[in-house]
Amino acid sequence: MSNLKQAAKRLSEQITDYLQQKQTVLVCFQVKINNVDLLAWLKSQTAYPQFYLNFRDKTKILAASGKVRAFSDLDAAQEFIEQYDYPLVGGLQFQGYGQFVLPQFLLVQSENSTALNCFVEGADSASTALAALKTLSNTTPLSPLPKQIPLCTERRADRQTWCDWVNQALFEIRQGKLSKLVLANETRLHLKQSINAYDFLAESEKYNQGCYHFLWAENPNSQFVGSTPERLFVREYNVFLTEALAGTAPVSDDPQENQRQADWLLRDEKNRNENWLVVQDIAQNLRDLTETFEVGELELKPLRKVQHLLRKIRADLAAHYQDAALLNAIHPTAAVSGLPQQQAKMILSKIETFERGWYAGTFGVMSKTDAEFCVAIRSAFIESHRIRVFAGAGIVEGSQPLEEWQEIERKAAGLISLFAKNQ
Repeated sequence: MSNLKQAAKRLSEQITDYLQQKQTVLVCFQVKINNVDLLAWLKSQTAYPQFYLNFRDKTKILAASGKVRAFSDLDAAQEFIEQYDYPLVGGLQFQGYGQFVLPQFLLVQSENSTALNCFVEGADSASTALAALKTLSNTTPLSPLPKQIPLCTERRADRQTWCDWVNQALFEIRQGKLSKLVLANETRLHLKQSINAYDFLAESEKYNQGCYHFLWAENPNSQFVGSTPERLFVREYNVFLTEALAGTAPVSDDPQENQRQADWLLRDEKNRNENWLVVQDIAQNLRDLTETFEVGELELKPLRKVQHLLRKIRADLAAHYQDAALLNAIHPTAAVSGLPQQQAKMILSKIETFERGWYAGTFGVMSKTDAEFCVAIRSAFIESHRIRVFAGAGIVEGSQPLEEWQEIERKAAGLISLFAKNQ
């Protein structure tokens, strides 16, 4: 296997030959290289968009930069995959806007090696790739985050406003319009020292374990990053894995208290019901796409600041499955929106005073043989000296406004504590 400099040279020779033959077809040149720090590599790249995904349950990391093709339409993305059998990376925002790309460079790292893929289509694409190869081997060391007290902290909803939002949701539930509504808040922190998104995510990978870690950047001025515990789905051929992650209790530095909270969470009827609503929603949405549907036992998902109830779900897909159909059917789940889904989204647009955008959306990779997507919660926009952090809570009958406020503050602290003093 080669290093990045050797790989760049080999790719340059292949692309030059492609140009000399005046080819126009879409091709993929691949070189196996020794493993490198993909966040440090992505930090030094200048082509956009940029994509990064460190998988939760397997030793696999993706990093991508630049684009050869882009799709905002999910069906068009699916048609491309069916025609070319190349993977696409990207995702869907909460309200369903899509952005999938075939990147110029896609690095796929496993435990022992990394596959460096370079996609080229026509002379212009090949010339762009050749220019990018000059800096392909660059990496920029990741740095510790400066600990600081934010100059200013603003919340879209302060505690009283949040309690009002929860009471509005409870009113809708009691009127029979909803069984669940997932409210979210946005916290804006203004800092003296700017934060680098790649350093931020590297720090989160250290401390927020048991998560997917992702980055999406359409330009150098704003990066959306997160460390999410929640899987949307995994597909391997026709085997489909998803989960219901809902119901929350705090985690502290006291192991005995954490155990008491865990025991309470497993027994608490309100949290168990919240989780089961997600299971029912997934089952309903997938009923026409699956041949079997199995729900696992209730278990715990412990994290750094909170712990959740989790039910794993396995299904066998019916013939002619496609990821576009699966995404349309399952996203967004009741774990991030509510039930019934369309009614919940409409009410959220009236209560929340901000656009969720990528928050509670989904990011991942899809191909003919397999796909995997996470749910983009526990996330933030990094914009130099400003950080916008998002956190949400599921509201059902029995929810208490102040308890839900404490829950979203704990969830947001999973990211804010990485750079803010006294968090």
